[in-house]
Amino acid sequence: MITAQELSAYPIVYKGEFAEVYDMSAEIPGVAFAFWRGFFSLENPTFIKEMNDSVDEIKKRGIKVFISDHSYLKLVKDDVLQWLHDNWYTGAYQNGLVAELSIDAKSIFGKLSLEKMLNEAKMGGVVSVKVHDLEDGKKAAKQFCEKAAV
Repeated sequence: MITAQELSAYPIVYKGEFAEVYDMSAEIPGVAFAFWRGFFSLENPTFIKEMNDSVDEIKKRGIKVFISDHSYLKLVKDDVLQWLHDNWYTGAYQNGLVAELSIDAKSIFGKLSLEKMLNEAKMGGVVSVKVHDLEDGKKAAKQFCEKAAV
């Protein structure tokens, strides 16, 4: 789990109930950090809005790589997983995201949900890699950006 102190160097550019995005581009161009948390539900209009807002942030800020902390993620039902694959990942990729470096969930249901979510065959072109923590994510993001010329 990432601490507020670890993120204090990065400006927060989006804050909602399900998503929180920090701009890391001053340190690693094209990279942002995101918390994803809560119980995702298609019946919750706030969830849909925030997911769409996060795709807008990808386009607006030129985010190529998300370091995503799923520590607070709860259960993600199959209908939500399908929506994420069909809408969020596809939209994120179309708006410039090429990779998501994911820190695992803490709960067993969150872990199982994340395993299903990070199925690259269903991620609309976004590459998925699991990382241990923020420092591991930053190293991987730098390597990915250098290798992919992001």
